[in-house]
Amino acid sequence: MPRQVDHTARRRDIGAAVLQIAAERGFREATIRAVASAVGASTSQVTHYVSGRDELIRIAVRHEVEARQAQITELLADSERPLRALVEWAVLGTGADAQRIWLAIVLGARTEPVVRAELEAFNRWWDAKLRRLVGGSDEADVVDVLVGGLVMAGFEAAEEWSRERRLRVVDAVLAPLGV
Repeated sequence: MPRQVDHTARRRDIGAAVLQIAAERGFREATIRAVASAVGASTSQVTHYVSGRDELIRIAVRHEVEARQAQITELLADSERPLRALVEWAVLGTGADAQRIWLAIVLGARTEPVVRAELEAFNRWWDAKLRRLVGGSDEADVVDVLVGGLVMAGFEAAEEWSRERRLRVVDAVLAPLGV
């Protein structure tokens, strides 16, 4: 009798392997062969689930983007201070692995058109959320710079940029916005 395969789980495993490879070595290294090796499959088994490298990358990045959108949507629905909760989540709450994956996506967008398209779609969604929370594009830009800067500071000098220090900066920047 043929083995039953959970196609959704297999595609999720393939996508996770793409993101892990991208976080460690960049999207350029996320080839069908590398992904097949990472999931313990042949290249033909991987191409059974995706038509090519572009789809392989698109599925992985889209899954990550949709997971973040779901987290944000839930966070905003449950929060009394949604902007503060959103910024704190973006700066501190996603975890180091998720932040490394997101950094790989941001860097990969420079050279990978598929990654760029997915990131641009997320950024449009994110910007719309921010504008609704702060009331204007200038304020949304300030929050974007705050989040990006504190995430990078955490990568570059984690010891110097403790959780407490980052939260003090968040408070200092959001206070003039009335948050």
